[in-house]
Amino acid sequence: KKRNLDTLVQEALKKQRVFENKKTTQPNDTPSQNGGKPLENSMKLFYKEFRKVVDKADVILEVLDARDPLGSRCHEVEQSVLSSGTNKKLALLLNKIDLVPRENVEAWLKYLRNEFPTLPIKASTQSQMDNLSQSKLDISSISDELYRSSHCLGAAKLMNLLRNYCRSEGFKMAINVGVVGFPNTGKSSIINSLKRCKSCNVGATPGVTRMMQEVQLDKHIKLLDSPGVVMAQGKSDVAQILRNVVKIDTLPDSIEAVDAIVNRCNKEQLMLHYNIVDYQDVREFLALLAIRLGKLNKGGIPNVNKAARIVLQDWVSGKITYYTHPPEQSDVPAYVSAEIVTTMSKAFDIESIKPQEIQVLDTLKKKSCKHFLVDSVGPIPTLTQEPLSEDELMSDDDGNDENIMIDNDEVEAMDEEADGKIELSNTTII
Repeated sequence: KKRNLDTLVQEALKKQRVFENKKTTQPNDTPSQNGGKPLENSMKLFYKEFRKVVDKADVILEVLDARDPLGSRCHEVEQSVLSSGTNKKLALLLNKIDLVPRENVEAWLKYLRNEFPTLPIKASTQSQMDNLSQSKLDISSISDELYRSSHCLGAAKLMNLLRNYCRSEGFKMAINVGVVGFPNTGKSSIINSLKRCKSCNVGATPGVTRMMQEVQLDKHIKLLDSPGVVMAQGKSDVAQILRNVVKIDTLPDSIEAVDAIVNRCNKEQLMLHYNIVDYQDVREFLALLAIRLGKLNKGGIPNVNKAARIVLQDWVSGKITYYTHPPEQSDVPAYVSAEIVTTMSKAFDIESIKPQEIQVLDTLKKKSCKHFLVDSVGPIPTLTQEPLSEDELMSDDDGNDENIMIDNDEVEAMDEEADGKIELSNTTII
């Protein structure tokens, strides 16, 4: 096969595409998001399992973290679902509502329902294998003990929503309901809450679910659990920890992540929360906290790294009860049309479950000094297409190589013509 200048240029462009693809999918070469496995393999695994769920499901439930719904939302996932067929329906689940004020949950419900049907829920966090509790008590009998318990709130409302869909669409067979979202948003916990037993593995760290899992809820509904969404672009560990999608033990620099948290939170609230005096920067904050908690190295030197990991654990577990405000103006994505909003709302019949929703919201605490108002980290691009391998990138356009080939004689003629033009331009006319 003849090689000339044009073919060399084409090969260089292909190698550049390979390099840029690696730079995008493997920016930091860190295993923090996927438990030690190469990120490229994790992305391909997610894509494979995600496509299984979307293709098989009749309804997709996207689970959002109520503390930052915008930061835990996946626009690419929503687009992928909507483009998979007109018969597929999408609804949003606002999980962990017990960690934010009631007023904030109501504001987010109003905002998100401009686009898709949205339900508030608190998944069960009980540790036993069977008989997971679901609260169905009247509002007059709900106590602080129940509110602080690990019981599920809103499960009956979600079941009614799915049954409404079955009736409206006239399903005679069982429907498949896919559950998707970022790691650690509570996808598997929601499935266990509905099933009232541990059908799916759950954990406080992200990445527990690796493969699609099927759970038969009843004769009408089958649930499909999926792995957590993988970020498509290289983001720092700070961006990942703020979204609660990273394993703390794998962070190379905990102090940098804590610095982002400290900058987002009100200083006076942090001082009251950890019972420490005023501080100037993150290292002084961690030193004061380490002294108060007794985390000291030899010679009484504060162990700021241990203190940093404690703060990060408090952030992801909900001990730092942060929340975010929805945007003042509803910026509906381009892929969400008025027709889609109307069709989705009609299929699920949200209005029929409003009385149950009010009972659930009445169990939530109102805003207090313990709640930290922070800015949302905002949405982030996620992976919904399988990344191309190096061989696929290198083989791209190979079929067109012959069309761009130039005979060596033609190349020499072009070179001579170019040299002649150069000589002519350098000639001095007297």
